[in-house]
Amino acid sequence: MAFWRKFFKKGGAAEPVRTRLSLADQYQKKFQCFMAIMAATEAAQELLDRLYHLMTVPDKVNLSQLQGLGAGLLQHTRQAMDLLQDFCKTPPEGLINASVDLTNRLHQELQSLEATGDQVQGDSRYRWEAMRALLFAAEAKDVPTDFEKAGAYSNLQDLLNGIAEQRLNEMFCLSLRGQVTKNQAASLITGRLVPILVIDVGGGLARPAATVHLDDVTSLPFRSFLAGMMSIPWPKARPLDMKGFISVIGVTSTTPRAEDQLQKVSLALLAQNYMNFSLCLGYHASTIESYVDDLVRRNYIRFHYQGGAASVERRVRRLRLIQGVLTRLNFQVAIEGDLLDARQSGQDQKALLKLLEILGRLEVFTKQMDMVMSDDEVIFGYIDEFLARHG
Repeated sequence: MAFWRKFFKKGGAAEPVRTRLSLADQYQKKFQCFMAIMAATEAAQELLDRLYHLMTVPDKVNLSQLQGLGAGLLQHTRQAMDLLQDFCKTPPEGLINASVDLTNRLHQELQSLEATGDQVQGDSRYRWEAMRALLFAAEAKDVPTDFEKAGAYSNLQDLLNGIAEQRLNEMFCLSLRGQVTKNQAASLITGRLVPILVIDVGGGLARPAATVHLDDVTSLPFRSFLAGMMSIPWPKARPLDMKGFISVIGVTSTTPRAEDQLQKVSLALLAQNYMNFSLCLGYHASTIESYVDDLVRRNYIRFHYQGGAASVERRVRRLRLIQGVLTRLNFQVAIEGDLLDARQSGQDQKALLKLLEILGRLEVFTKQMDMVMSDDEVIFGYIDEFLARHG
């Protein structure tokens, strides 16, 4: 019947036409959701911290205050989870199930907690201890980098850590998924670097335009990273030994992805305090993401580096060079195969912007370096050289 009504244009109002968001608008919406999850998670964490201090001495607790804080914690945690489900391309089922279970249990504990006056007494101490176990970890522990695999959602603190980790992982991959053309983004002209497409997701550029220059970039982390890249000479072709030359020919002729990598365009998603830069330099690619503002707890850098034109052995040696530099700069670094993953957090704005400058210089310094990494001994010399001249 609905078909015939539509066909003859009778019976009922016409369905509204849905306007598809532009790619830039989609990225802006994604970033706004990223920030909203951050705000909800921080609000929940603040209430959880207040609950921790409140529950240190149970005999002196004001239970009406405890219940008010608990209700607020529930509200912000559920809000963060609702936003996260819309935010993630693939819903984190383990996190969702844990959230439903933990928030329902907290709701029940708040309702069933009994006391005489404003103090915890008698049988209610059992409920009190159950509530403490539900809210906090039994003892301090390192935060796992993959809660989904660790199965660490045993209390509200773990849940909030898991939400934060999932939010960061989802946003980090955003620029890698984008298939952006020049008519969908601004072209950044630097005068020397590779072509870069830029999408402003919130205060990242001074003006909307098809072509922008360095002076138009208002993103704090991206300006620092570009300043680092522009501050050292662009490397000339590396002198190859015969084995290095053969390894390059072998990789580029037998690996279909190698030539595809040369066709990729670098893409930067920028806000005033945020950057997500998928950088393609020849046969290798890296992703640099950072958030920087006055609140230290929000600040972080995440860095992926992968690929190259030389053999796997030489590519891994280059990764060990990068690892050596970043480790000395207090990054947490892991290497798996020919992929390097590095993280830095807990620094103030000035320190983090300085690290982004160094990271920009490191990108240029290591370009084509895999071709000359003939043995393990050269790694340490290059580490010392870079830190002495550019660190």
